[in-house]
Amino acid sequence: MPRYLLRFLIFAVFLIVSYFSLTSLKNHLDPNTGKSVEEGEDARWIATSKHWLDRNACRYIAICGLAHYHPDPAAIPWRKRKELERVGGFATSAEKTSRYEQWEEALPEGGKLRPEDFNRDQRVLRDVPQFVLDAAPLIHLYSGEDFWPSDIGDHLRHMAPHLNHTMMKNVTERTLHNLDELDEGLGWQRGKFLFMKSKEDVEHRPEWLSSAYNKPIPYEDDQEEDVEVYTEFVDMDTSSEETQEWLDPFGKANSSSNTLHTSSSSDSQPHPDLKRRNSNPRKQRPIKKPDTSGYSPAPVIVIMVDKGNGILDAFWFYFYSYNLGTTVLNIRFGNHIGDWEHSLIRFHHGVPKAVFFSAHSGGTAFTYKSVEKGKGKGREGRPVLFSALGSHAMYAQPGKHPYVLPFGLLADLTDRGPLWDPALNYMAYHYNTSITHDVDAKFTPSPHSQLEPASCNPNAPMSWFWFTGHWGDKFYELGDLRQWRFAGQHHYVNGPLGPRYKNLGRSKVCQSGRGSDSCRILDSISGGRSWLGRRR
Repeated sequence: MPRYLLRFLIFAVFLIVSYFSLTSLKNHLDPNTGKSVEEGEDARWIATSKHWLDRNACRYIAICGLAHYHPDPAAIPWRKRKELERVGGFATSAEKTSRYEQWEEALPEGGKLRPEDFNRDQRVLRDVPQFVLDAAPLIHLYSGEDFWPSDIGDHLRHMAPHLNHTMMKNVTERTLHNLDELDEGLGWQRGKFLFMKSKEDVEHRPEWLSSAYNKPIPYEDDQEEDVEVYTEFVDMDTSSEETQEWLDPFGKANSSSNTLHTSSSSDSQPHPDLKRRNSNPRKQRPIKKPDTSGYSPAPVIVIMVDKGNGILDAFWFYFYSYNLGTTVLNIRFGNHIGDWEHSLIRFHHGVPKAVFFSAHSGGTAFTYKSVEKGKGKGREGRPVLFSALGSHAMYAQPGKHPYVLPFGLLADLTDRGPLWDPALNYMAYHYNTSITHDVDAKFTPSPHSQLEPASCNPNAPMSWFWFTGHWGDKFYELGDLRQWRFAGQHHYVNGPLGPRYKNLGRSKVCQSGRGSDSCRILDSISGGRSWLGRRR
């Protein structure tokens, strides 16, 4: 056999062995044991390709869409961008002036809301406790980020409702005030097949997709150097009685074990120690043109859940119009339109105890005292979080964060990029729902759950919260030139569900309660760790 043929054969065998080895290792290490929606539709998805060779290569050797594979850069190349602008194929953003006024646009029909208009009782709306603002997170976005925070109202203006891949007919424009009306008539499965799909080809990178105009205003005194920090996770000592009071208030160690608890009107009132220390109203969001360091025109969502016994969870939700997947061997996986990330701070009698960092389908929890704190005026003592490049996953330190695959093949990157202060621009809500224990992250909220805006923004829209569908496109079919799959991972996956599906009634601070040891609260972020060190 000629030497060049032997070398080719050896190389081909090496590729095949490596492919199946990595696939098997990923399946073994991946903590997500459930079958994904994409996997459940695999046979129908493969059949969408028009090419016999492509369909059979996908079925038998798991290489799908190879015929139309092309590199997927984060930003559109300069030459292609100029070409699109020349032919008029590049989308422009909405007017950038008065973006705050656009976000909090028209009130619902009938004028100003009154307390009695909410589906609960007639008591006065509750404010955001001062201690929640005092412990509001600070976010270091990645310095080389291409997809910045987005305004959910602006995002909807560029989306059209679809049932799977079919556009819904005779549907008026959807806004934050009427989005959940799309669910009507869909039956018990409701939003399973409902997707908000981009009106434009996202691979052309329209301006609203990256939302560069929402990049936070820089701090003049922020001169911190970018350093890589690897962590050795040390479990918190959970044996003390005081810790058990807030760690898992409805877990097996407490009298309310294995029950669902819905707060009554009296239970949902803040504990006396949770009242604001400052009775003077505070301006949370500047109406004027933003000129404050750390300010972004893209508002975040703050949802407070009073869980009784002095416990209050403050969820901070961050939205991005695009999630750029991670590359493995220079092949990108996991892109999706719409991206909801969140952090959770748990308070006990007004004292912050723990912080949860969402990352991909899970996340990591730390004691509040162990995480990095902000420095500078208005930032002292506030937890610092780091948002990963493209995926926007949340971490407690800058550096490289491998997950699932060994040798850093699959990893997130964080650094000390632009510092974002979400407390300068937010919509705040109180949420009353069943308290859950040992349930999956996609726990369907109780039909008796109730949402109300905080008194600082009584006219804040609520319809968007009850929307049961996806905030982005359904994963593209194999016949779509933008789609391929390698090692079981799709180039494009489904857009995400909204905040109501993030298990807001969780008893523990972690997003998912699967298994008694699934939520570990870590008490240190110092030292070193290996690629297998992180549990999601």
